[in-house]
Amino acid sequence: MSPTPRAHPGRGAQPPRGRAGGPAEVNGDPGGRRLMRAAWALAAALGAALVWMALGRHPVGDYFAESDFYGAYADGARLLQHGHLDASRYAVIGPVYEALLALAGFLVTDLFRAAQLLSALAAVACVLLWHRLLRRVADGRVALLAVAFVALNPHFFHYGYAACTDLPAVALQAAALCLLVRSWAPGPGAVAPSAGEPHPRASGSPTREARAEASTHIVLAACAGLVAALAFLTRYNAVYLLPAGIAAIAWRAAPGRRARSALLFAVCFLAPVAAWTAFCLANGVRFQFQLHHDVAAEVFAHARNVSWDDYAATLQPRFRTPWDVLAYDPVAVAARLAWNTFDHLRLDARDVLGWVPAACAAAGVLLSWTDPALRRLRPVTLAGACLYLTLVPVFHSARYSVALVPFYAALAAGALLAPRFAPRGGRGVGGWLRPLVALLPLAFTAAACVRTQAAVTASLPVEILEVARTLRPEIRAGDRVVARKAHLGYYAGLRTEMFPAVTTLPELAAFARARGARWLYFSFTESQSRFDFWYLLDSTATVPGLTLRAATRRGTGRLYFIGPEFGALPAWFASDTLRALHHARTALAVDSTDVRARIRVADALLAMGELRQARAELDLVLSLAPADADARRIDADLAARELAAVAPHR
Repeated sequence: MSPTPRAHPGRGAQPPRGRAGGPAEVNGDPGGRRLMRAAWALAAALGAALVWMALGRHPVGDYFAESDFYGAYADGARLLQHGHLDASRYAVIGPVYEALLALAGFLVTDLFRAAQLLSALAAVACVLLWHRLLRRVADGRVALLAVAFVALNPHFFHYGYAACTDLPAVALQAAALCLLVRSWAPGPGAVAPSAGEPHPRASGSPTREARAEASTHIVLAACAGLVAALAFLTRYNAVYLLPAGIAAIAWRAAPGRRARSALLFAVCFLAPVAAWTAFCLANGVRFQFQLHHDVAAEVFAHARNVSWDDYAATLQPRFRTPWDVLAYDPVAVAARLAWNTFDHLRLDARDVLGWVPAACAAAGVLLSWTDPALRRLRPVTLAGACLYLTLVPVFHSARYSVALVPFYAALAAGALLAPRFAPRGGRGVGGWLRPLVALLPLAFTAAACVRTQAAVTASLPVEILEVARTLRPEIRAGDRVVARKAHLGYYAGLRTEMFPAVTTLPELAAFARARGARWLYFSFTESQSRFDFWYLLDSTATVPGLTLRAATRRGTGRLYFIGPEFGALPAWFASDTLRALHHARTALAVDSTDVRARIRVADALLAMGELRQARAELDLVLSLAPADADARRIDADLAARELAAVAPHR
């Protein structure tokens, strides 16, 4: 066997690595450094925008994803800051996020702000990591367009300044994938042997440089396993990295090191997980997932329009293990999983990406398996498919699908910039039309991003801050507040007792006394799940033992002080007219433009003989709906009553 001829400059040798050192230059992209600078500029702009949103436009967390921060993550981070690690807290998520939040809390004392800045930092890191990853498996143009899609995605941007686990988890997954790609991809700038130096294949044995390169790739696979374990201990569905990583290494790594790299990757993934499991067992906590409740809730509650509270009260106790869920109704479980497998794609296209970018991503899937220039995207497609399958068993959520956005973006960018669609020579109409076509889906994404952020900021419960300012001076040591969400307790500085699933005032009063709670907070959020207490939204509805201390100007927040008489039924419960009046006023507290509710208020006031108040309500109704038949009827009755009232005085 003759030795391989030595490569000479200008005859097939790879150029030496320059300052950029990136694969864009190696892949023949003359604008590689400009694309790198553009990516860094994009990441910097994203970071600045996220910090501006976090510190200026997002003063309080929402009642959805960020409820977990107030109800769990903040407490867990404080425990870790004081050296307490409670293994029983981590049945749904791992301990890594709260550990990161605790560290950030040493720098930013307000843990909510620390969580927001942690998400912003993770978003920027995710963009840079995916750019580096895609430069290796595709090229600089695809990488830049893909991370532009990621940065402008409405939900990625939203959770980039939200106080939740999503973006830190996505960033750790991106880091693990980036290390995986580095472990199998060839070095970006191999230098040709110098004169007089034997070629590595000439001697039949690997040179020192070749052995060092092989060792580096194996170490990178091990590091990828460790980072993947951290991602798993942040969000448990990141377990997809284990099979996806092993498959990608076996598929793409050099034949001589596939087995060692895959083994080290798996061992380094399992070692931290085993250590955490041993810690849980040593502390008397059996390490088990509670995620099967998400599956059960999707199949037996969400699919049948059953509320989460009803599911938790009736069905959840039956399901101790995943096998209990399957055994309860195997046909229903299988049918729902089959439906979700396809329906989640539709919902991702509609709610997460938008139809135009989603169509580009679908084209990218096909091209990654048919276009020779995009075949290197296959491992990315495989990893994304594994992640997608972990989300199929649970209800669809744009929040959960944020982790899929970089995969979708890579496929969309690959389709839009596929080499087979490039015009020859890059000149003519196609030379400038192709970039324009590539920017059109990006424009749709940017417009959706602006609309989403406006909707998010408009729905924030900022009235919580107003109530907290009222409550804070009156707090005593050991005070507690009963509320559906823990936001008020966080800002007022007292413990929250979650509003119980009860239906009567005596039951609610007994719960408050048992927990030592002196305060009750009720808002629209409480009314949606505790509708038996709807009248608490009406500040005119007197309830024995409850003293109204705050009624917010914006929103429906009502803060009550709990007195010793709390639990007795109001006298107005016995009057159908008063109940109708308070019910209508509750509807107006939620929506002041509700004409039907205002008509009911006027009708009830008329029946009670409160003519002046009824006239004020009715005049407002007639200004909004002058042709309404009910309003006209009540107006005629009221006019007759008013005329009769003034007649004796004439």
